[in-house]
Amino acid sequence: MTATGEGSLYELVARGNKDLYFFADNDKSRFIFNNSYNSQAERMTEMRTTPPRSTAEFGRVVEFDIDLVADIISEVNILIKLPSWLPPPQAKIIGKSIITDSANISYGYVNGIAYFLFENISLYQDNILLQEFSGDTLWAFSQIQGTYANRKIIHELTGQHDGSALHIGRNAAPPTLRLKLPLLGCQSKDDAGFPIRAAQGHTFKLKCKLRKLEDLVESSDITNIGKPAPWGKTGFIQKTSATQSIPFNTLHRTSMSPLELFLETKQVYVSAEIQKELMKSSMLLATKYFENKFTQSLADYAGVSAGSASQLTRYIDGRHPTKRILFYFRTSTNTNANRLWNITLNNGPFYNTISLLVAGQQREHPKQPFVWRDIVNFRKEEIDSQMEINTMNWTLGDTTIKVPPEQVTGTINLTTAYRPSFYMDLLTSTAFTELYVVTEGHFGFETEEGRAELFSLN
Repeated sequence: MTATGEGSLYELVARGNKDLYFFADNDKSRFIFNNSYNSQAERMTEMRTTPPRSTAEFGRVVEFDIDLVADIISEVNILIKLPSWLPPPQAKIIGKSIITDSANISYGYVNGIAYFLFENISLYQDNILLQEFSGDTLWAFSQIQGTYANRKIIHELTGQHDGSALHIGRNAAPPTLRLKLPLLGCQSKDDAGFPIRAAQGHTFKLKCKLRKLEDLVESSDITNIGKPAPWGKTGFIQKTSATQSIPFNTLHRTSMSPLELFLETKQVYVSAEIQKELMKSSMLLATKYFENKFTQSLADYAGVSAGSASQLTRYIDGRHPTKRILFYFRTSTNTNANRLWNITLNNGPFYNTISLLVAGQQREHPKQPFVWRDIVNFRKEEIDSQMEINTMNWTLGDTTIKVPPEQVTGTINLTTAYRPSFYMDLLTSTAFTELYVVTEGHFGFETEEGRAELFSLN
């Protein structure tokens, strides 16, 4: 017999203890019709939208001043309005049509454009660099974070799709996109926010380096090895039904609308009593990414091409106690064709084994891709990426019960580690590949009486 809540009530009624259970005057009694709630702190939330200091342009740096108006910043986003090379009539109904050129090739912004638009994003306090990361790193971590339930929403907000020719074409005129930034105090749903009330003595700004437009457009032609440029072209066709096709020419580069970016912050106002508490000395724990990029050339794959082994050592940079290292490969062919989301290689891995060495000693023994890519992701990450994204994770992993603030349950200290390095046994004979290694370190940020500083610069 299965025990249920209804069965418990029936048992109480049968024994004559229902009223005693519901109405007894003691701390163990419960009244299921009670409509009282626990008290909550008074607060008011405001969404503020800030334009950049200057006009946003592809291939250049754009800066935002972060308004310190309220008491806490709980969320930071960048709103993105991309220009289209499609004329307005075609762009308006792009979601209900198929657009190709005369060779039946579709063109659109790269899959995950909200991430890959940003070559670099930096957060500054006055003139001190607090955080720095690329859109590529945000994209990689987004594939192993969150829940399967919200992936559809995140994909819609960031311009991600299934990679088909249809959706590549429809990504030529995406709607307004929103990229969430993991800034101090706003890195997970359990974070309490960044207490700007306790940092009013400083100025904060966001500096973003954008990729060139030529590096952000992909095509459905998988044999293409160059950078697509669909603007200013003739012979395009829009199919709105099986029988109706509309020929048109795409806009010239100079006729396209300008790129528009806005900084969106969710700011929270609290009571005077809580403001006083915020002004007291406190320590904010945050994560910081350190990115490493390595290029493997023909010489590095000489052993594989000759039928033997190609083994390489790559020294990695990192600071602070580090809970996780994420790494993935990308072929130079996909990079040159702007397929930045494609990190696969003929549906196979890029290496035989990879190990982590510190001071010349093995910190992690050589393990095959199914360990770093599959087992670690299934066991310790929030979701499985289903991609060639690999992680070394020294924490207990994603658990069902989390108590904020986040407790770091396992790290290696890359601040004091001597020459940490990857030792790789490469598998493919592809001419050129790129290896991205990102270390995720934890650092402290102190606030007190309007002043704020890093607990440790290194």
